[in-house]
Amino acid sequence: MSPGEATLLMFGSFFALLMLGVPLAWTAAFVGVLFGFILGGVGNLNMIVLRFYDTVISFSLIAIPLFVFMGNLLQHSGIAHDLFRAIQVWMGKVKGGLAAATIVLCCILAAMIGTVGADVTITGLIALPFMLKRGYDRQMALGAISAGGALGVLIPPSIMFIVYGVTTGQSIGKLFMGGVGPGLLFGALYIGYILIKCHRNPAAGPPATEEEAGMPLSQKLALLKSLILPILLILGVMGAIFGGVATPGEASGIGALGAMVCAALRKKLTWKTLKESAYSTMMTVGLIMWIVFGAMIFIATFTQAGGAEFVQQTLTALPLGPWGVLILIQIILLVLGMVLDIIGITVLLAPMFAPVIVALGFDPLWFGVLFNLNLQIAYLSPPFGYSMFYLKAVAPPDVTMVELYKSVMPYLILQIVGMILCMVFPQIITWLPNMMLR
Repeated sequence: MSPGEATLLMFGSFFALLMLGVPLAWTAAFVGVLFGFILGGVGNLNMIVLRFYDTVISFSLIAIPLFVFMGNLLQHSGIAHDLFRAIQVWMGKVKGGLAAATIVLCCILAAMIGTVGADVTITGLIALPFMLKRGYDRQMALGAISAGGALGVLIPPSIMFIVYGVTTGQSIGKLFMGGVGPGLLFGALYIGYILIKCHRNPAAGPPATEEEAGMPLSQKLALLKSLILPILLILGVMGAIFGGVATPGEASGIGALGAMVCAALRKKLTWKTLKESAYSTMMTVGLIMWIVFGAMIFIATFTQAGGAEFVQQTLTALPLGPWGVLILIQIILLVLGMVLDIIGITVLLAPMFAPVIVALGFDPLWFGVLFNLNLQIAYLSPPFGYSMFYLKAVAPPDVTMVELYKSVMPYLILQIVGMILCMVFPQIITWLPNMMLR
């Protein structure tokens, strides 16, 4: 079987099983094992297992459960509510201030939690009732939570950067730092859109009431205490990575310990909280790792069949030029992001596309962050934009999926604008990683 035939048959079988409703992890694993046996018999399966084992024993993978545990423990400790209250009071006088505060909260939660689902859910439970009660434009409010929550893909410690780094061999620490610039850029674009919209139409985001605006300065300053612990935790984890003091795996241990200290200082470190956090962590990590396991079996067979090299040769031979091929890859990612899980996309396609990018002369670190920018857009892309489904689960019953789809459209446009800026000005991504201590 030629590499071209193997590519066509493997991916054809893969998508056929997905359309039949077979879960992604089992689909990828089944196709990988089946074609591994067809192409080389039982001996070939042994080689697949060895290659698979080399990946899953990576020390970097330890960062996933520890960062997820950190996020779950912080979620159960109630820090998010106090954070939003502090940001709300300081930004409440501004037209659209609550929605802007929501984006700020999402950025902070992304740096503490690292997962989109928790970010959207927490923000939806805390911020959405405030905005709806204040009379904010519903679509702007819903879109702000969906888009702001999706920043968890970019702002470290993003779980997706860990998965990408493990599957492509890129430095996870540098990927973390590379995501900071785009994450802040996207947050600034969202806040800018909200403030401009509310300036032109004050009814879309009414400012704080006179009672709220008249809060004494001493009380406002007292509320800032709730920012101290999260900021210290973020600086501790990211500072250790940036300064070369700790690897991402080691920094995740610092984060988990720091989250326990934060919960203890807030008197929330109970056996019940620890049990709930550990259980939630096991569920999340189990879901992630089964997808990774299945996809790694698929990609091991596909690579052994010569498929990865075939894809690389095909893409580099296209008469599109390096930038044309790069844009084609991004279009593929955007289209697949509408229908596939982003972890599966990463494990399946990152090992195939990364060598192509190197062959075309692009910076692989820059592309790694661009890859995740496309995945962030996938969280808002109909019909299966996960952010909208997370928000639907905690939104009032009268919020419809059609309304959620409409709410994210302005933010989707801003995401594309932000991605173009990161392509035209690669320093947005590369400046901070290049400043890291070796």
